[in-house]
Amino acid sequence: MKTYSKRDSQSNSRTQPMLLRIKPSYTTTVKIPQKYKSFFWDCPYGKVILEKFILRILQYGSFEEIKEVYRKYSQETLDIAFKYPCIKRGVKFWIKWWRENGI
Repeated sequence: MKTYSKRDSQSNSRTQPMLLRIKPSYTTTVKIPQKYKSFFWDCPYGKVILEKFILRILQYGSFEEIKEVYRKYSQETLDIAFKYPCIKRGVKFWIKWWRENGI
């Protein structure tokens, strides 16, 4: 999902337009479990919004960690996986497969 600002023609790079950030839709604060602390180097207080938590697990987590987060937050994980273009194709495949097969 790419969004462009009105200043695209004025951006520093002539080949790539300026991208705006994607606003989070899940802003509930959750406590970071101890085993995921290494994924959240920029959250020193041990709490993070749900969308950032799921996004980091989808980006840096293993298959089992992603599956665990999907079981806990199934709808949120599905929405976030297909919202961000940085999520790998294989991760999207498994989340969609788990959704279709009722895991």
